[in-house]
Amino acid sequence: MSKHTRTRRRLLAGAILAATALAVGGVATAAPVTNMDPAMAAAIERDLGMSPAQFERYLAVERNAEQAIAMAERRFGENFAGGWIEADGRGGHRVVVATTGRPTAWRSVGAEVRQVRHSLAELEAAVERLNEAAAESGTGSGLQSWGVDVANNTVTVTVSPYATMAASDFVASSGVDARLLDFEVSEYEPSTLINIIGGLRYNGCSIGFPVTRGATKGFVTAGHCGNVGSPVRINNVLVGYFQRSNFPGADAAWATVRQQDTLFNRVWQYSGNSTYAVTGSREAVIGAAVCRSGFRTGWRCGTLTRNNVTVNYGQGSVTGLRESNACAGQGDSGGSWVASGNQAQGVTSGGALGNDGTNCGIPQNQRRTWFQRLNPMLSGYGVNLVVR
Repeated sequence: MSKHTRTRRRLLAGAILAATALAVGGVATAAPVTNMDPAMAAAIERDLGMSPAQFERYLAVERNAEQAIAMAERRFGENFAGGWIEADGRGGHRVVVATTGRPTAWRSVGAEVRQVRHSLAELEAAVERLNEAAAESGTGSGLQSWGVDVANNTVTVTVSPYATMAASDFVASSGVDARLLDFEVSEYEPSTLINIIGGLRYNGCSIGFPVTRGATKGFVTAGHCGNVGSPVRINNVLVGYFQRSNFPGADAAWATVRQQDTLFNRVWQYSGNSTYAVTGSREAVIGAAVCRSGFRTGWRCGTLTRNNVTVNYGQGSVTGLRESNACAGQGDSGGSWVASGNQAQGVTSGGALGNDGTNCGIPQNQRRTWFQRLNPMLSGYGVNLVVR
């Protein structure tokens, strides 16, 4: 197998029903975008290969996606199978929602409905069962990750080339229905990215987002970057200590800084003095464009590809991550992820890396980078995101 080849394989019996596309209306038009951050727009156009006109049309689709998917979830109920944004093959994008029921019973302006075999609840339950099996008996080496791929109506299990049989045995022992699963083989092994404005360097990692807890100032970051009590140094100055840290299981932490330090609701874009403002933390949908910041590879963009991903690092498994094809490298850990609308998404956990310690040289359709969701960190640690 060549270095830059990742093949998708069926290792277990049972084919997934091919999705039946039923177009139910064109994408709703929207007014031209006038408030998009120019540096973010330029980075998305660069990393996703869009022209300015294509990016403008994409943003109109993205604005429609959240409402269309929420409506589909209400209408389809237990038959709901997820929603996402996808390229249409002609340089444009569309919103897609899926159901296990009869899609002809519902019409949605700005969305395409597809009939699929498995509901989102079934896929999420399969992920949880795999998580439980891993906690009970372990996975062995080579079983890299698994997570919900709504666009393909599967739980995708990623394995190393040498571990296909072991992965098959593990999944069989978990009791998960084989028809829910799809396997892919990747030579790129997961690695955590070891190495106050989001994306800036501290210790060997990157700052996620400034937060407060009462009068205490700090920031959220990745749990593998430090244990409770670990010192935080920025520019060789001791500014605080880790207050909470969870890794493995999760990959989340928050640390303090000094009272005299100033917190900004900004993410560094590694282009002159440009920064990206953060005003909220609403989660983006699958297929949406996202950008991330970290000191190793700077400001990079991609799309969201999978939800509820479990990644088996050498130090242990981390559950509930989101996956993107934006590139990252060692040292970017803990750094910021944002989406359009100035919405914070999470902090970098890890990636499947090449020999240079990054995955920026890996083709985008083979690239996997994971981040810890922000909102569970905020609620779990009782901290508030700085938004102004």
